[in-house]
Amino acid sequence: MKQILNLVMSLFLIAIAIPAHAEQWSKTYSISGKPDLRVDTSDANIRVDTWNQNTIEATVVSAGYKIGEGGLQIDQHQNGDAVEISVRYPHHGMLFDIGNHRVDINIHMPHEGKVDLQTGDGKIEISNFKGEMNMRSGDGSQNIERVDGKLHANTGDGRISADGRFDELELKTGDGQVDARAGSGSSVIGEWRVETGDGNVNLEVPGNLAADVALHTGDGHIDLDLPMMTEGKVKENEIHGKLNGGGNPMTVHTGDGSIHLRKS
Repeated sequence: MKQILNLVMSLFLIAIAIPAHAEQWSKTYSISGKPDLRVDTSDANIRVDTWNQNTIEATVVSAGYKIGEGGLQIDQHQNGDAVEISVRYPHHGMLFDIGNHRVDINIHMPHEGKVDLQTGDGKIEISNFKGEMNMRSGDGSQNIERVDGKLHANTGDGRISADGRFDELELKTGDGQVDARAGSGSSVIGEWRVETGDGNVNLEVPGNLAADVALHTGDGHIDLDLPMMTEGKVKENEIHGKLNGGGNPMTVHTGDGSIHLRKS
């Protein structure tokens, strides 16, 4: 038994000592109008930024997995301005599958359009994009910077940070903090909803934003730094009211965390 344990430890030390070999795949797609991009992966990080070219450039960098038969599988398809990319991990069922494994999907694309990003276990980043954004991760943080339009972001476990001008806003995390700043020109078209199961919510909105507001925390406090006409009895963990005469609903809900609503 001692010899087996020594062998296991030796193999482990070798695996973590040898740097993972990186492989790369890339493809460029020509776009004539506004792109509609979908990226779906079982376990990888996704990063999207923009440029002034009528193309989508997708690059997959894999450390620890080869790309191709028996390794990382990449399926891709283009139909007009719609591009779909799927990245799937190998399932070896080996006793020793340790070491530095990391897969990154990097996208450069036009500034305006639609994106749908989904990863099972990885982080998502997007910046300088205008349009409709749908993002889902099973376990991983999401970082959204300088965007404009409709944002729907959901993660099972991880922090969400969002900054931009929003018409629609939906941010949900099962376990993590939400930090969101809605810049000038944002408006509540349809419902805004921010939820966290376990974590604080820090939300900044323009001073002239009009909405019917509902704030609720299961175990935390509410910090309100905006003039709001409250409705009903004000409780420590629940506030209902109207911002600037009211409008469409804006709901903020935490299971275990405090809510901070301030002027941006």
